[in-house]
Order: sequence, then structure tokens, then C-alpha cells
Amino acid sequence: MSVARVKKIQLLAHSEAHMELLASLQEEGFLHIEKTDVEDGGLEAPVQDVTELDHWLYKLCQAIAFLSAWQERSLGDKLSGRKPEVNAAQRDKTLDFDFQQALEEVGKLESDRAALLGRIRFLEKEREGLVPLESLSLPVHAVVPTETTLVRIGAVPVSRWEELRALEESEPLFVDVISRDKRHVSVVLLLWSGDAEDLDTALRELEFNPQYFSEAILDLAGEQDRITDVIAGVSDKIEEARRSLVALEETGRRLTGEKLDDLMRVHDVLHNEREKRLSAGLLGKTRSVFVLEGWIRAKDTPRLEARLEPYADSVECYLRDPEPDEEYPIDLDNRKPWRPFELITRLYGLPQGGTMDPTVPLAPFFFLFVGLTVSEAGYGLVVSLLSLLFLKLAKPRGGLRQFLILLTILGAANIVIGTLVGGWFGFPIRSLLLLDPLADPVRFLLLALALGFIQVWFGTFLNLCSRIKHRQFSQAVTQAGWLLLLPGLVLYGVTKQAHWGWLAIAGAAGVVFFSSPSRNPIARFFGGLYGLYGISGYLSDILSYSRLLALGLATSVIAMVVNTLCQTALGIPWVGWLVAALTFVGGHLFNLGISFLGGFVHSMRLQFVEFFSKFFQAGGKPFKPFVLESKYIYFT
Repeated sequence: MSVARVKKIQLLAHSEAHMELLASLQEEGFLHIEKTDVEDGGLEAPVQDVTELDHWLYKLCQAIAFLSAWQERSLGDKLSGRKPEVNAAQRDKTLDFDFQQALEEVGKLESDRAALLGRIRFLEKEREGLVPLESLSLPVHAVVPTETTLVRIGAVPVSRWEELRALEESEPLFVDVISRDKRHVSVVLLLWSGDAEDLDTALRELEFNPQYFSEAILDLAGEQDRITDVIAGVSDKIEEARRSLVALEETGRRLTGEKLDDLMRVHDVLHNEREKRLSAGLLGKTRSVFVLEGWIRAKDTPRLEARLEPYADSVECYLRDPEPDEEYPIDLDNRKPWRPFELITRLYGLPQGGTMDPTVPLAPFFFLFVGLTVSEAGYGLVVSLLSLLFLKLAKPRGGLRQFLILLTILGAANIVIGTLVGGWFGFPIRSLLLLDPLADPVRFLLLALALGFIQVWFGTFLNLCSRIKHRQFSQAVTQAGWLLLLPGLVLYGVTKQAHWGWLAIAGAAGVVFFSSPSRNPIARFFGGLYGLYGISGYLSDILSYSRLLALGLATSVIAMVVNTLCQTALGIPWVGWLVAALTFVGGHLFNLGISFLGGFVHSMRLQFVEFFSKFFQAGGKPFKPFVLESKYIYFT
């Protein structure tokens, strides 16, 4: 139950060394920098311009995203997000690479590729529009107006075709069908130029959709070329553009192999340079001195001393503990076995300063609840083995690594608990089964409610400890009253023994006489009586743990249904064994996925709503160390 001890730090150093010192502290990554109060100290706030860096970082992100399409990565690298590792010596030489020239090459390649793709799309659209006109026997350049006639090419809906024929009979209009499909009739029209305005109005009423040849098509067509000749020419141009595109793709693959890693290194180096400059903007300064203020974990102070030793002649460092009312950043510092469960705490929020870290208290309950909600030893074995294999082969870091370790632990929970109250892929081992939820759901429900009672009672006990620590003795007595009242009521209801009744009455008295803050005895008494209404909240919290039964039963029932379907499939001639195998694997994988997802989510809900509400005060400010950040590479 450990929140890391932190110390307030103030560094004073010569101005000339401030960027070098910041770079050194950034490499260590143990300092949480805060904005220096320049007004009280008579200091100035340095102005840091990162506009140029932002420009190059934007260009680098574009280039990296473009080249990444050709990057060849193994499946393990893709799944784990594994990144290239760069040591300090390589990092220092990164900017020797002419990244601006590389960006120009990539930018030209991207522009040329976009132009080719646009030309291909344009030509394909033009060809698509010409296909319905393939039967047109006129040369393309013959479809031009004369002194007495006009030519229109287009299509009318099939539903208006008869009306067009009627118009042809009544007006100076000639209609020739080019092609027909289910929805449209493509036609060529010859009309008298003197009546063109009236005929165009009539054609619009018939939903005639005219089609015009674009300049590109007219340029491609010779004097006597027909539509078929133009379509062939367009197809040749498309193929030519595609060959050029293939050549550009080869250039892209070459540039990816030659430049991508270097560009990723440059991006991360420039990004950290930007962060360093922004952090420098948090400092206070005079002409000759700069002041840095922030926080450091107490356990990291020896590392700080070692890092500052080369600057001993130009740096002064002051450390102190936080003031009683001072807000300080929170970092969790649990032992290795409990560290994966910090993920659950962080999802809810960090504890406030001076309050308890709930990671260790929640860990055993979360372990049990996930085991009971999934209750399948076979699924637990699969999850643990896959998580360990991923950890071994992919070697992930950070939060992903902790999550996989947590999955391994939860898989182990299901191996143990699933064997005792569930089965292996829907087949229980009767000799090891302590409780069969399907045969005796009432006992399983009582087990779930008992675990809920224990966790809720334990949360109240932690609240009592916190009240005593903060010398809130009246509230502590109230919590002690609940600690006596709850088990007293349960034990009296089960045994009917008087001493448990007196225990419950004593607990109720503690709640009645100490829960109200009023100084008026009457108001205090009736306020305390109202406080007893809180027992309904305890009851609803404990009943929420019945979800352990529902989810555990669902997993077992679905597993048994899958096995029943497999047995039925085996009766199919010839291919029954294949259908059964596919059903077994697919069905159990589906059940594994929804069971672990449901078990994880509902077990978290029990922690967040029923358990944390009894004692935990979230809202702490996270400890954010000034550290080398990596988007594309790992710094070693």
C-alpha cells in the first residue's frame, strides 16, 4: 500500500549550463518539473521558440507515415509495437544525418505518387463513361455541331424511352440507340439548330442526361478515331501510369530501407529537444542564474547527486519534504508481485496526497473475482501461456508488459479456481471439484455474497485506519460502529445467539452517536438515526457481488453448449470430425474472449464502486518525469 515518497527540489545553476544540465536530467528521467514562481523571486520567465522544431516534426511525421507503408516488419513486431533501440552514442550522431535532403526526396516521391494515382483515377472514370458509347459508329471529332444541325450524346431513363420516341415523331429530331441497360438507354440525337432551345427544354423534362467529351479525351482521339479506339488509348495510358507507379513503389521501398530508421531517430531526437526547450520555459532566470523547481522521488536522490556531481562548482541543490497542505505529484511504488495490479488503480485514478494506495488491498480480491467469473481452468491455461509466449518473444515494455504480466496472473487464477469450481474446456474434474455452480448454484451465490461481505467490511476497516491516521476520531468511531454492526447482524441472524445481537447494538450505537457532526444532542441523535439508513447501501453493495455467480455460470454453460454441439457434429458423415474440431476451437475461443472481457470489466466494477467507495480518495496529480520520450525508437 505504498505511495512513493517525494521531495521538493530547487536547483540553482549558472545560466550557461542550463540546457546541458536539462539534457542530463532528461536522460535520467527522475525529475517532475513544475513552473517556477517568477513573481515572488523577482525572476524572469525564459521565452522558448519551438516553431521551427514543430515544422520539422510535422514534416518528419508525414514522411515516416508515408514510408511506413513499405516497411517490412515481423508479426511479432507489429503485435508488440517493438521499436529499434538506440544507445546514447547513436543518439548523439543522429543529427549528422541530412534529414532535410531525405525529406525532400520523400516529399517528391509522395507528390509524384499522388499525381499518378490521381491521373489513374481520372482516366478510369473517363473510360467508365465511354464504355456505354462503344457502339457509336461516328468518329469522336465528328460529334460537333454544324450550321443546320446539333449533335447530343447522352442517356435517358428506361421509363422515359417511349416518350423520347414520341418526341422524335413529332419534332425535327433523329434518335439512334447506342446501348441499353436495365436503367438507362444511351442515345445519339441529331436535332435542327433552329429548334434547339425548345428541344433542349423538352429533353430536360425527359430527364435526358447529356454527355460531353472532355479535352483529355479529345486530345487522345485522332481525326477518325471512334469510341473503341479512344477506350483502347485510355487503357494504354492507364497501363503506362501503372507501370510508372510500380517504378515509384520500388523507389519507395528503397528509400524506406535507406532512410526510414534514420528519419524515425531524427524525429524522436527533435521531439525530445522540443520537450527540453519547453521545460526550459518553466524555469526562472536572472542574467547569470536559472532556477528549477519540481519534485523527485526520495529513492532517486542518490541518482540525482551522482548526476549533479560534474556540475558541483556551478549548481546548488535544495531538497525538502512536502509542506502539510502542499499538493505534490503522486507515483505508486509497490513491490514487484503487486505492480501489475497498479493498472487497475490507475484506471480509476491516483490517490490524493497523504491517503492510501489501494493496489495491494484490491489485488487478492481482483485475483479471486476474475477466477470466479471466468471459472475455466482451460481458458486460464491458454491465456497464461499466450501471455508468457508474447512476453518471451516480443519483449514489450511499459504498460503493455505490465498488462501481459497481469493477464498471466489472472490466467493462473483461473487454472486454480477453475479446477475447483469449474472445469477444463467444459469438462469438470469431479475428483478436484469443491463446488459445482451448475449443480448447486445457491452455495455458489452464498460464496459470492460472503466474499462481497468480506471486501466491503475490509474497505470499511481501511476507512477506519485512515480516519485514525488523520486524527478524525469521531468518524473513526462511526466506522468502528459499522465494523461491529455488520457482522453482528449477520451472525445473529444465522445463530440467534444474544451476544451477537448485543454486538450489533453496540455497533449501531457508535453510528447513531458519532456519525452526525452536529453539536446539538437532539440533532446529533436524529442525524445518527438517519445515518443508520446507510445499512441499505451496504446491503445493495453486497448484493452486487451476485454477478460473480451469473458470470461464472454463463461461462460454464456456454462451454458445455460448445461441447454438446461438437458431439452432435461428430455424427455428420465424412466431415463430422472437421466440423467438430472447428466448432470446438471457435466456440471455446469465443467463450474465452467474452468471459475474460466480462470477468475483467465486472471485477473492476466491484473494486471501483463497491470497494473503493468505502475508503479510497482519488484525484491525485500524477508524477510525470521529465524523460526521454520515444514514439518510433527506444533510447537505451
